Amino acid sequence: MGLDILFKIAGVGILISVFHTALKQAGKEDMAHLCTLAGFAMVLLWVVQLLGRLFTTVQDVFKLF
Repeated sequence: MGLDILFKIAGVGILISVFHTALKQAGKEDMAHLCTLAGFAMVLLWVVQLLGRLFTTVQDVFKLF
């Protein structure tokens, strides 16, 4: 882990914002919202996995449970 996950999240954010703008300009606002929601869900899954790994590391460090 390192800065690569931050670059991934930033890349997805930039890509999703471009798709959202393009779809909104094409008059397909419902698809733009779905695209944004899909990107948000993808990033949320990455963050949840990282939080799970963080909690496991904290448990191992402090010998909890």
